[in-house]
Amino acid sequence: MTSYPEKIPASIAPIDSFYFNLENSKNIKNELESQIESLNERIDKIVDHFTLDDVPIIKFILNVSHDKAELKKIAKALDRVADLIELRDKILPKLQVIKTAESDPNWFALAFGNFSQDVDLGISNILNSGDIDV
Repeated sequence: MTSYPEKIPASIAPIDSFYFNLENSKNIKNELESQIESLNERIDKIVDHFTLDDVPIIKFILNVSHDKAELKKIAKALDRVADLIELRDKILPKLQVIKTAESDPNWFALAFGNFSQDVDLGISNILNSGDIDV
């Protein structure tokens, strides 16, 4: 049986002084360095893997801030903006068609018009009106 209790008794005062031995911290230091190295490798793998047009954009963001709350706000903002941009990109071509029709109606009519019914109807009206002798 050990001489240490399983739970620290509530009556023990907080530790405000203790014996410090730098030799004991070497093992902890090695463990912490190993954890940092592993985390850095994982971060670098993500940062280097994700690029926009071959630009490691996350690297630039991390140069600005490492604050978790700020980085999460960026992620949420990008998620929201992506949905809105998708909707906008579906509407823009439709608007451009209308603007093109307004700015150059003759070209628009020639490019997309189907005049076969209009010609047939015009000929029929001319023939039925009796204005032209055939």
